[in-house]
Amino acid sequence: MEAELVVALIAGAVALASAGGTVWSSVRNAEHTDANAKAIELLKIDNERLKAAYQKQKEISKFSEPLARSAYDLQSRLYNILKQNLVDAHLVHGDDRGRSYVINNTVFLVGQYLCWTEIVRREIQFIDLGESTKTRKLLHLQDTITGLWRTDQQGPIFRIFAGEQRAIGETLIQTGAQGSECMGYGAFLRTFNNGTSPLIDALREDVMSLDNGLSQASERLTNLQRALIDLLEMLDPEYLRFPEGRRSKV
Repeated sequence: MEAELVVALIAGAVALASAGGTVWSSVRNAEHTDANAKAIELLKIDNERLKAAYQKQKEISKFSEPLARSAYDLQSRLYNILKQNLVDAHLVHGDDRGRSYVINNTVFLVGQYLCWTEIVRREIQFIDLGESTKTRKLLHLQDTITGLWRTDQQGPIFRIFAGEQRAIGETLIQTGAQGSECMGYGAFLRTFNNGTSPLIDALREDVMSLDNGLSQASERLTNLQRALIDLLEMLDPEYLRFPEGRRSKV
């Protein structure tokens, strides 16, 4: 009887241990299952965040990149006018083709910048740039440049009132498959012949007047070129799209 009792106690202990092991295993499995579920959920959340960030970056680039390009092209032209003798070489001593190009292309570069400025103004909810401080800085820089165009504290050449700036920008806006964009130079030439737009014609007259009025326009153009460089510093701080050597202030 004692032997049978011992055997029974041992069997009971083994069964209890086995049952305990089963319970422990079940608990551990449940914990692992729960942890895996949480990990999967976190991965889903991170994936959605990455997708949202990527989409947001695409929306930002859609507007910020052409704005930066228009600022770069315009500041480069102003630099050439102020420092590279463009006026004397093409407006004063150039042939008809060179003179026509400098006049029309300069007007287009002004209009292109104003066009993308107007588009950004309309679509500012997409130009978040990830941080409200950057958005405020962008708006501040744009307001500064708007003020430089319209101020009456400098000569009258290239003075463009705020409403005129917006009007010029609006006339160059086209609606394409990707939304609002600025027309190209070819479309500009086809659209704005002399007499087509009083504001465009006034800009042409301003460019033509540089052959003997550059000194009157130099302060405004200098301030504009420097402000456009500041805008580029904000939009392309790492010089990834526009080389540092081509972004010197006059």
